[in-house]
Amino acid sequence: MKIIYEIFIITINALSIPLKLFSKKINLFHKGRKNTFRVLKEQVNPNKKNIWFHVSSLGEFEIARPLIEELKLKFSNVNILVTFFSPSGYENVKDYKYADFITYLPIDSSKNSKKFVKYVNPIIAVFIKNDIWSNYIFELKRNNSIIYSISSKFTESSFYFRIFGQWFLNRLKMIDFFFVQDNESKLILNKYSIKNVIESGDSRFTSVINTLNENKMVLNVEKFIANRECFIAGSVWNRDVKILEESVKESNIKIIIAPHEISKRDINELEHNFESSCVRLSCLKEEEDFQKKILIIDSIGQLRYIYRYANFAYVGGGFYQNSLHNILEPAVFSSPVIVGNLYNGFKEAEEMVDLGGVISINNSIEFSKVFKDLCGNEGKQKRLGKINLDYIYQNEKNNRKVINSLIENLK
Repeated sequence: MKIIYEIFIITINALSIPLKLFSKKINLFHKGRKNTFRVLKEQVNPNKKNIWFHVSSLGEFEIARPLIEELKLKFSNVNILVTFFSPSGYENVKDYKYADFITYLPIDSSKNSKKFVKYVNPIIAVFIKNDIWSNYIFELKRNNSIIYSISSKFTESSFYFRIFGQWFLNRLKMIDFFFVQDNESKLILNKYSIKNVIESGDSRFTSVINTLNENKMVLNVEKFIANRECFIAGSVWNRDVKILEESVKESNIKIIIAPHEISKRDINELEHNFESSCVRLSCLKEEEDFQKKILIIDSIGQLRYIYRYANFAYVGGGFYQNSLHNILEPAVFSSPVIVGNLYNGFKEAEEMVDLGGVISINNSIEFSKVFKDLCGNEGKQKRLGKINLDYIYQNEKNNRKVINSLIENLK
């Protein structure tokens, strides 16, 4: 199986190379990895206390963020290395101040994993969610690094537990500590003789509470809203926009829209859809700009703070499989949240829909009904928003288990 896996990884990588001519993401995927080892060798000292966090993309990074920041504040002598699989994740946080080094993760070949672990020599390696790479795990074990899997989730259908998955399961067993999202994951791992498992939930709960407590204002947004009722649609994809479009155009409240990707094409499409009634955040200058109905967010990193101005919100990605964005970001500001119907597999979404603070819709007709029901309904907004905030505080307490374990292994 090792040889088959090696051939598969290298072949898939090779086949994707010609596609970079047609895809900006694939081009960044390859371009970003071109000089990784040269830069690692020049800038990372393997003799220092290096902690390596690997995340797939931006959502996983938000899980790692509160852990990274607390470790950095507690241990000034520790170097934090963050690697990304996805270009969209890396490009958004490549200047993150709490990490000493941020890069793309080289593909999981035997050669790459040996070289990477040699150059970094991490005392602790942390894999967020299920972006776990078998050759890297093997090399980390050989290096006597302490390996964590954090916020991971397993089901009986996971490939580790299938007939062909024994080799991958053996690598999984090399991980020292599992902090999983739910009890089902713990029971499944226990069933396959993995006992070092703790149910800890999701560290994004800590991250959003930190954002809430920062109390950071975005003054231009505050001036734009001017104490009026506000609906925020965050991280929206094309299909999300089609669902929202008619209701947004007909409404008489303030609207803020943040596209999934801050690209010229996406911003232009939104401006085309909403014409003269909208303005970009970067163009808010004249008094007449502040009088417009719709504000388009065209900068990275501000949405999680802007959500504080929402009376109710919509979070995009819920009409695409496994793509729902972070509903905790608006929910922590006591906002009811609307999502698409493909939220299964997102534990917090499943539970918050059951509680009633998050509302799932199937189409534009259902969205219109929910939108009209929440507009101007301050009592309902506050009641559903309280459900969401209470849920976040109840779940945040479990996250101390993860950070306490990391701290213990750094002493």
